[in-house]
Amino acid sequence: MKKSFFLLIVFILLCSNSYTVKATNLKDPEIHSKGAVLIEANTGKILFNKNAKVPMAPASTTKVMTAILVLENTTLKDKVLIGKNPPNADGTAIGVKEGEEFTVEDLLYSLLLDSANDAAEALAEHISGTNENFAKLMNERAKSIGCENTNFKNPSGLYEEGHVTTAYDLALITREAYKNPIFLRIEDAPFYKIPSTNITPEIRWVNNKNSLILKDSKFFYEECVGGKTGYTTLSRHTYTAIAEKDNQKLILAFLDAPDKDTYFADSKNLFEYGFSRYKTFKLFSKGDKVSSYYIDKDVSIPLLATNDFYYVEDLNTSGKNHSKDPVGKIHLEDKDLTNVSFNEGDTIINSRININEKNVGTLDLYSGITRNASYISVAKNSIDKGLSKFKASYVLTLTGIFLFGTSLIRKRIKQINNHNKYKHKKADF
Repeated sequence: MKKSFFLLIVFILLCSNSYTVKATNLKDPEIHSKGAVLIEANTGKILFNKNAKVPMAPASTTKVMTAILVLENTTLKDKVLIGKNPPNADGTAIGVKEGEEFTVEDLLYSLLLDSANDAAEALAEHISGTNENFAKLMNERAKSIGCENTNFKNPSGLYEEGHVTTAYDLALITREAYKNPIFLRIEDAPFYKIPSTNITPEIRWVNNKNSLILKDSKFFYEECVGGKTGYTTLSRHTYTAIAEKDNQKLILAFLDAPDKDTYFADSKNLFEYGFSRYKTFKLFSKGDKVSSYYIDKDVSIPLLATNDFYYVEDLNTSGKNHSKDPVGKIHLEDKDLTNVSFNEGDTIINSRININEKNVGTLDLYSGITRNASYISVAKNSIDKGLSKFKASYVLTLTGIFLFGTSLIRKRIKQINNHNKYKHKKADF
C-alpha cells in the first residue's frame, strides 16, 4: 500500500514537472491574420506581434472607438432623434426610420452586438451633428490614447480610402473601452431586446456575434469577457477581444483575417499562449508609499505612487528562475527639492524601477505632505550651504598656510645648520 502511494506521488510530481517545462517553453502560435497583436491590459506591453503597427482597414471594430465617445458624451437614457441620413446607411442595420426616437442604450446595444451601421451614424450625429465632425472627435481621442497610426473617417467602419488603424492601436482602443463597466456589460450580453418606439411597434432583437462568449458555440472560451467583430469585402475580417484569467487581463486584435472560424480559433490559441507564457505582478498600488526624500536628517518627504505599477515576466526566458514575488528597487531621479514648496498630492519627482538590476519602467511619485519652503528656510539653507563652503575654504586655507609655514621653517633651520657647519670648519682652519 505504501509503495503504491509512493509511486502515485512520484507520478504526480513528474506530470506537474512535465507541464511546467511545457508551459515555459512555448513557441509562438500560428496566426492567420495579416496583422495581429496580443497585449497585457494593465501595461500595454506587447506579448505577440505580427505586423502589429502596419495600417490596415478595421471594418466594424471601428465601433469600439464610437462606443467610447458615446459613453463619454451621453447617458444611457438620453433620447436620440433619428435624422434623414442614418436610415440610408449601407451594410448591417436595425432599420431605423427618420423621426424615430431611441435611447442611447438601445443604439449602443445595436452598435456593439449587431454591428448596426445606422445606429453608428445616429449616435455620431447625436453627438457631433455630422459623421465628419464625429470622425474628428474620434481621431483626437485616438491620439490621446496613444494611437500613432490611426485615421478614422466614419463611425461605422464602412470601407473608405484612408480609414485605417493598426492591430496595436486597435488593442489600445479596446483597452481604453474596457475601463468603462457599461461597455463591458454590453459586450458580455448574448442578446438585447429593443422596445417599441414612437414609429415602430414591433420589438427588435439584436444578437451578439462574438462566438467566444456564446456558451452554445464551438468556439466558446470561458475566459473571454467580450469582443467586437468586423467585416467588409475590402477589409476582410477583423476582430478584437479581451480575456481574464487568474487576475491577468489580455487583449488581442486581428486585422485582415481570412474568415470568422479561423480568427475565433486563433484567438483561443493566442489567449492560451499568453496566459501560459506570461505572468503579471502588481508591484505598487496607487497611493502606496514607495520611498522618501530627505531634506536633511530631521525632515523627510513621503513619496507615494501616482498610479498602479505592474510588471510582466516572460516565463519562457526566466524558466525555473522566474520571480515568485518580485520586489521593485526604487531609484529616484537626481533632483534638488530642498527649496521647493509643494502641496500634498503634487507630483514632485520621478523614479526608475529595477528588478534584478534590470529597468522595468518608471513611476511618477507625489508628495504625502504639504511643504512650504518659506523665505526664512530657503535663506537658512542657503546660509548653511554657504557656511559649509566657507568652512571648507577656511580649512583649506589654514592647511595651505600651515604647510607653507612649515616649509619656511624647515628652510630656515636648514640655513642655520649650514651656517653653523661653515663656522666650525673656519675655526678648525
